[in-house]
Amino acid sequence: MENSIKFSILVPVYNVEAYIDECIQSVLNQTYGNFELILVDDGSPDRSGEICDSYAEKDSRVKVFHKPNGGAMHSRCVALEKAGGDYIIVIDSDDYIAPDTLEVLAENIAKFNADCILYGFNWLKPGGTEYVRCNEAYCNRLITDKAEALSVLLNDISYNALWRKCVKASCFRGRDFSPYYHIRNGDDRLQSTEILENAQSFLFIPETLYFYRVNTGGITHSIKYDGYKANFTVDEFVLDTVKRLGVFSTTDYNRMRNFALNYLVVELKRLSRFCSSKAQSISGMESIWNSAYYQDFLILGFKNAPALPGVIEPGGARKLMNSIVLFLFRRRLFSLTILFNKYIFR
Repeated sequence: MENSIKFSILVPVYNVEAYIDECIQSVLNQTYGNFELILVDDGSPDRSGEICDSYAEKDSRVKVFHKPNGGAMHSRCVALEKAGGDYIIVIDSDDYIAPDTLEVLAENIAKFNADCILYGFNWLKPGGTEYVRCNEAYCNRLITDKAEALSVLLNDISYNALWRKCVKASCFRGRDFSPYYHIRNGDDRLQSTEILENAQSFLFIPETLYFYRVNTGGITHSIKYDGYKANFTVDEFVLDTVKRLGVFSTTDYNRMRNFALNYLVVELKRLSRFCSSKAQSISGMESIWNSAYYQDFLILGFKNAPALPGVIEPGGARKLMNSIVLFLFRRRLFSLTILFNKYIFR
């Protein structure tokens, strides 16, 4: 097909010398040729930056920028400033894409002219590959209703990732994210709000175009939860954006609360199981309970939210278990919350 659409592929690079070759080659070997590959070396202590430079010397489509370490969000913002394509794609530097990714996306852009395309991914786990596709209710659908699009994307954790989206460049309007560069957990979701705010059409396609690698070095250890303090900066940022757009009904907000409450169950389970002491677990739970986000937004869900599906609410016994955890937590029965999560809710 004619290569009339230019893609800018952005890759923040940090300490991935074992994987960066596969990532870069997956882009250079695309069946569609009109693209630029922008690699931002975020002060990598290994040979990642050198490997990037070696590709730039051989292929004019590869552009490399080196900077002091500032985090993935900062690297993506630097790459966005350098991008000159019609559409933006982000790849994590230890992942890679299918050889026909750009061709599939270009065909869909030509057909639907969507501002944002969301695709499936191959989840590379130690025990095998899981194929994560879009919900059948939305596959091959172009959604132009902002409230519906936000409800879908904000209530499914798998859509948080920037690497699952192909976005029209005009949807990135230079929003200043510098106050949030320090965030390491939830930065994709936070930066995606700019897309949710500016995009007017969202297309969901069934193809699994991305290969997401499980980082076994990132497995949760108890030390990460000792001294845990709740940080709802990202959630508050997203909520403020939704309020500013003014498209959500009461039911939409309740669905958003249910999603957050179900994810809160996950955090409470982790605090119960991975802290090294009961005192540490209770301290972490206190920080959640005392947070403004919980008191001003989430707590309303106990009274008003309908029984809508959330991140881990399949119904039946699991739904009952979730409800018990939240019942105990809401009443500040933290010791019982820990006991239930640690020995019963497994």
